[in-house]
Amino acid sequence: MRYGIKTLLLIFTLSFLIGCSRLPLSSNKGKLTTIAFYNTEKLFDPTNDPATNDDAFTPEGAMKWTTEKYDRKIQHIAKAISRIGSADGPAIIGLSEVENKKVLNDLVNSAPLKKQKYNIVHYETADEQGLDVALLYNPKQFKLISAQPLKIDYGRGNYASRDILKVTGNLLGQPVTLFVNHWPARERTRRGLQDDRRLRAAAATLRKEIVALQTSNKDAKIIVMGDFDAEPRTNVMQQVLKASGRPNPYYTDELFNTFFMHYVNGLGSYYSRGDFKMLDQILISKSLIDGEGLEYVRGSAKIHDPEELKFLYGKYKNTPLSTFSGTTYFGGYSDHFPIYIKVRKVKK
Repeated sequence: MRYGIKTLLLIFTLSFLIGCSRLPLSSNKGKLTTIAFYNTEKLFDPTNDPATNDDAFTPEGAMKWTTEKYDRKIQHIAKAISRIGSADGPAIIGLSEVENKKVLNDLVNSAPLKKQKYNIVHYETADEQGLDVALLYNPKQFKLISAQPLKIDYGRGNYASRDILKVTGNLLGQPVTLFVNHWPARERTRRGLQDDRRLRAAAATLRKEIVALQTSNKDAKIIVMGDFDAEPRTNVMQQVLKASGRPNPYYTDELFNTFFMHYVNGLGSYYSRGDFKMLDQILISKSLIDGEGLEYVRGSAKIHDPEELKFLYGKYKNTPLSTFSGTTYFGGYSDHFPIYIKVRKVKK
């Protein structure tokens, strides 16, 4: 099992809960606001783009990706987003595996999301699959200041993958910086071992940005979200990125991984080889748990997994109802569940 010896797990859990006891109790005042992330599982449009590797996702391609299937996918993803966290959906949601601005426009203009009038932040990247990350936000709650893609230097010839999306703005009138990630998969060595150098390059790039923000302003409010292709207890997350399950505000340079305990308890957003994996995570700076200004609501981190997003029968019962398995079309939502946290503005 991933957790190791049960006794060690118990000791760790008790230590974590002791750390949690140091957190300030969240005020009952202030409207809760949802921040989410969703890996949409290859959200391609059906039009062939010579500049991207999307040949399989065309009507003539291996996936037989027709307009009808695309429209159904858009409606599914929009419906899932509209119900995350509250009846109004999230104020901010990071997305991964989206092909282009067109699919994002189709998404925000679909019936389940149109009333929210989401704005879009998106940049085309050099990803070999032609899939990007993006951010949707409700302009009534988040005011955009700036956005930029952060290139990752992999130091490996011509290899390129998705950029990290950096967005700054005011959430509920409070300044915040958001990073949307979808890190590349590990390589395999000639001996069949996993090589995590690509993940380490992405983590080092992000860590450098965080250090710069905290050097400029030690109280900077930072929210990091994404599919990291690495679980919370891996070295790349804990040692390189410095994201831990320790909420104690004393360790100001660390990020608090709001999904650490989900991992410890065997939960996950993605299902592979008979086991749930906690690949999708939301991390926050310790300044979001000190009870001043914008505050993370303790215990609000959730995996959004209603029945409609799951296989309900058979071998994959209760796992994400995906669009495809290989080239077999299931017509579902995504092979990942969305995740979310809640924040509020603390009234002094």
